[in-house]
Amino acid sequence: MALIDYLNRVHFADNILEDALWAELDQRRATRLCLLSNDESHEGELGERIRAGLPQGLRISEFRTSGTVPTEAEAQQVAAFYENENCGLILAYGRGYCINLAKAVRILVSHDRPLAKFADSLGGAVGIKCTLPDLIAVPALQGFSTGFNGLLSVFLNEGAMIDIASRSLLPTVTIGDPTIALQDPIEVQASAGISAVTLCVEALLSPNYNPPAHGIALDGLTRGLQALQSVSDTADLEICRELMAACMNAAMVQLKGLGLAHAITSSLCATSQLPLDKGAIKGLLLPEILCAYNRIDPAACLPLGKALGVARAGDVVDTIASAFEGFPFPSRLSEMGITAEHVGECAERASRHRAMANSPCHLAAADILKILNSIY
Repeated sequence: MALIDYLNRVHFADNILEDALWAELDQRRATRLCLLSNDESHEGELGERIRAGLPQGLRISEFRTSGTVPTEAEAQQVAAFYENENCGLILAYGRGYCINLAKAVRILVSHDRPLAKFADSLGGAVGIKCTLPDLIAVPALQGFSTGFNGLLSVFLNEGAMIDIASRSLLPTVTIGDPTIALQDPIEVQASAGISAVTLCVEALLSPNYNPPAHGIALDGLTRGLQALQSVSDTADLEICRELMAACMNAAMVQLKGLGLAHAITSSLCATSQLPLDKGAIKGLLLPEILCAYNRIDPAACLPLGKALGVARAGDVVDTIASAFEGFPFPSRLSEMGITAEHVGECAERASRHRAMANSPCHLAAADILKILNSIY
C-alpha cells in the first residue's frame, strides 16, 4: 500500500512518481496547473520525469524560480503569474525552497492581506480563513520535510524573516519517490539525515504529550541514525528510501512541537539572511544543546537515552555527536559566513522564539549565546 493519509495524502514508494502524478492530476484536467520549480530541477532528471507524468491535455503554465530562500517579492511574482494565467492549483517540485514558496503563493492568491499579517509570532495563522488552492508537492531529498508540514519561513520585502505555521499550509498531496534522490551527493544525504534526526530528538524531548508523535519520532530517529551510518556518494536506493522515510517521520512529529535547534537555526537564517544549510548547522548544534540540557537538568535527556539504549547522559551526547561526524560540512559557524554579530543577534532572537516553550529546559539568551560561541 503506497498511500498514507496521516496529515495529508501521501504517495510513498519506489518509482511511484509518474503513476501518482497521473492519478492525482487526471481528475483535475479542467483546471489550469501552475508548475513551479527552479532551473536545476527543471533541467534535470526530476523535471523530465515530472513532465512525463503529466496527463495529456492538462493545461499547464510554468514558472521557474530564481532564488535560494523564499521571499515575499518572489511569492508576489508567482502569485501574479498564477492569477494572470487563471491557474487553479500548483505543482511544486524540487528543493524545499520551491515548495515553501508555493505555500506563500497559496496565501497570497486567496487572501487580500500581506504575508506579515500571518506571522506565527502574532498568532497570524488564524487569519488563514479562505480555502487555499490545492498544492501537489514533489520534494527532493534536500528540504524533503517541507512536503509534509504546514510551516513556512519567508523574508518579507522590508527584510525581516517570519514564520507562518498552519495546518492549512500542508500540501494537499505529497509524492515521495526515493528514486529521485539516487544522484544526490553525500552532503545532501547527510544534511537530510541530520535534520530528520534533530527533529525527532526534539519531539522526544518535548514536554508536550502526544503518544502517536512520540512513536513516530522513535521510528524516525532509528531510521535516520542507521541511514547516516551508510550514506556515501555511491547511489543506494535503500539508503535513499530510509532517509526519505526518516524525513517524513520528522515532519509528522512537528505536531509535538519544534524545539531549541529549530529556534536557533531559524534565527541564524533570519539574522544572517544567508542561504544556510540547516542540516549542517544542526549537526553542530544538537550535541551542544544536549550538553546544555544535561548541565541544567540531568534528567532532561532520559527519554532520548532510553530510545538510544544508553544510560549515562554523556553517552547520549557522544552517540549523537558520533553519528554526525565525518561529513563534508564546515566545522564552525564562522566557516559558513556567519559573523560574531550574527551570533549575538541570533541568541536574543532565539530566546524569544515560540519553539522555546517545547524544550525540556528553559535556556536564556546567555545560555544560547554560550552554545553558539562553542561552535563559532
